Amino acid sequence: MAQKKISISGRMQATAWIILVLLIFLSSRLFYIQIIKGKDFAYRAANQRMLDLPLDISRGQIYDRNMIPITGRKNTDSIVVFPALIIDKNEAAHMIAGATPLSYTQILDKLNSETAPFKISRVSKPGKVMDNNVRGVIFVKDIVRYDEDSLARHLVGYIDEKDRLGRSGIEKLYHYYLAGQQEVAVAAVVDGSSRVIPGLGYKLVNRDVDIKNYNIQLTIDYHIQKKVEEVMDRYRMDGAVVVLDVESGDILAMASRPNYRQDMVEEYLEGQRGELLNKALQQYNLGSIFKTVVAAAVLEKGLVSPFEKINCPGYTEAGGLQFKCSSFDSGGHGEMNLYDAFAHSCNTFFIEMGKRAGGQAIIDMAGAFGYGSITGVNPYEEHPGVLPDPGDIYTADIGNISIGQGDILVTPLQVADMTNTIANNGIRKKPRVVKALVDNYGRRLKPRDQAGTERVISSFVAMEIRKMMDRVVEEGTGKAADVPGWGGASGKTSSAQTGQRIDGQEVVHAWFTGYVPRIRPKYVITVFAENGKSGGGTAAPIFGDIAREIMELGDR
Repeated sequence: MAQKKISISGRMQATAWIILVLLIFLSSRLFYIQIIKGKDFAYRAANQRMLDLPLDISRGQIYDRNMIPITGRKNTDSIVVFPALIIDKNEAAHMIAGATPLSYTQILDKLNSETAPFKISRVSKPGKVMDNNVRGVIFVKDIVRYDEDSLARHLVGYIDEKDRLGRSGIEKLYHYYLAGQQEVAVAAVVDGSSRVIPGLGYKLVNRDVDIKNYNIQLTIDYHIQKKVEEVMDRYRMDGAVVVLDVESGDILAMASRPNYRQDMVEEYLEGQRGELLNKALQQYNLGSIFKTVVAAAVLEKGLVSPFEKINCPGYTEAGGLQFKCSSFDSGGHGEMNLYDAFAHSCNTFFIEMGKRAGGQAIIDMAGAFGYGSITGVNPYEEHPGVLPDPGDIYTADIGNISIGQGDILVTPLQVADMTNTIANNGIRKKPRVVKALVDNYGRRLKPRDQAGTERVISSFVAMEIRKMMDRVVEEGTGKAADVPGWGGASGKTSSAQTGQRIDGQEVVHAWFTGYVPRIRPKYVITVFAENGKSGGGTAAPIFGDIAREIMELGDR
């Protein structure tokens, strides 16, 4: 009998332990579901019956080198419209038209064609939205990512309003970091009949998951960029301007014209003027600035003394072909040394130098300066340019190459890069445009290192070229680029023939590249004026105005 009682007692204890373990397991599971994963499961359940639209505040912002915002500089009142919830579209269209820049017809067409929620920014009379209380329409505060005063539009790029993907510029190149997986959206929680659920209604949803978004800190200087764009617009120029910091190689400004509206991209998709192109990264004919490469090649090899003189009768020959100098009509430049020939852009002198150096040496020097390859600033959009194969260069080709004509195409950024190498006494510092990734507290989380440096030409050769560039502005083709009172400027002009014609006239690109001040250079400035005709007459004055206004800003 005692054994039977012991047996029953043992079974009861075992059962109790099993029940206890099950209760602990169920309690743990309930705690995990309700406390640990409750928010996630609730979001998933609500998301099955949620109509939502991401807001601009969910994307990382883009700043200049001093954390001055370039995007998201303004707040706005916006209307978020949920077409699936609207009962009377005519009523909604009339109400929205009274509070926004859009017409009744435009809005009604959109309501009839769209099913997904959409946003209308820049609401002029937000009270009308609230007063009418139309189902499916809600008023929100939002950030305007791009506005009518936005700077560096081609560099920054734009995002697609529908899928929120970066489509060009920094917006595309760093989309993964800017967008992350963190999103703020305005949502309508509805039932199976698309009716807003009482008590839930419209709300902001913060989808906070593992991958955060970042802000981007550029090397651009907001104030320098603004000055550059103001000067370009004052001259109504088409083309590009690049400004580099001599000490670091950082891009302080990059602008392209004609300009475009980042929030109205659809209007430019068939544009014939290249409004959406960042012309600072496109490749163009260069012309006489390439004489800098030829000068470096012959000086490095000791093939010419800076004081050796060559007679220019206004033309010369190469491979049985005659090449005219700009002085042809006046009977030639006469006796010229290297300094004189560079200052007055004498074709005769440099073709003779090109014959001495040979095609291989010239192309090798061009490649060392960075021509023929991208800098890496934006691999999606940057063109590498074109250099001829040295094996395909014959004596006649030397005539074209020595004066920057023929199969030579470069980008304004590459020209600025070469000029900076000369300003740095022969040391190349590759340009960069992104300084760091920054969190929402302003902490630099992933700084971008400076690109490595390399010596391209000796300091002696660099100093000789700098003397030649001094003469261009002092007495040669670039007098209009000078900035007296600010230490003077040095540089080189180009008027690049393209072989293309518009209305019977040849397209000739105008260039000026140089640095300021002359003795201890701070800024490299490259100006490319598309079909500007004259480097000295068009590009040099633009350079002069930009240089003067940047110097007036003081130390940056």
